[in-house]
Amino acid sequence: MAKSTERHRRAPRLMMALGLVLVAAAVALEAADYPWGRLFGAVPETLPDPAPIVLTGEDAGSLLTDEAEPVPEDESGILPGEETENGPPEVYVRLGILKIPSLGVSQHVLEGTGRQMRYGVGHVVGTAGLGQEGNCALSGHRPSPFRYLDKLKEGDKITLSAGEELYTYTVYESFSVLPEETWVLHSSPARPIWCPAIA
Repeated sequence: MAKSTERHRRAPRLMMALGLVLVAAAVALEAADYPWGRLFGAVPETLPDPAPIVLTGEDAGSLLTDEAEPVPEDESGILPGEETENGPPEVYVRLGILKIPSLGVSQHVLEGTGRQMRYGVGHVVGTAGLGQEGNCALSGHRPSPFRYLDKLKEGDKITLSAGEELYTYTVYESFSVLPEETWVLHSSPARPIWCPAIA
């Protein structure tokens, strides 16, 4: 009888210990990704480049190139989630690198917002190119890489490199819009160079 009672006491203790381990693991993972420099005023000025892209799985047969091809007019303005994914693209086009030091973000920028976002940040087809005049819209997944995009503050620096060119932007305004508010993608004389990021 005593052994049976002891066994019944062990099960709840074991479950509680397992629950504490899971909570501790979740807290540790969250802490590892959190932009702590933002809290302590120790934002790095530069970040290392992201690791090279390695196409895996069914994408492994696709070509990865830095050569951008002109976008057909019927594909302009394709928003994230609107692209049909019948399979991997034949060619993945790497446009450059996006870095947000205050958030610890260093990601490749690829043309398109479908499967491309598995390997980095997607450039919304039909918006201005990296560093060009107009609205250059970029899209990324939450939780990664745009998990903490709402932590951006006025004065934060964002860099986009495309080939040999490096463009530095300064955050002057940050706000959220609903998915149907596509006006943020259109160029405006008040915002000649503006790069909205869609999470």
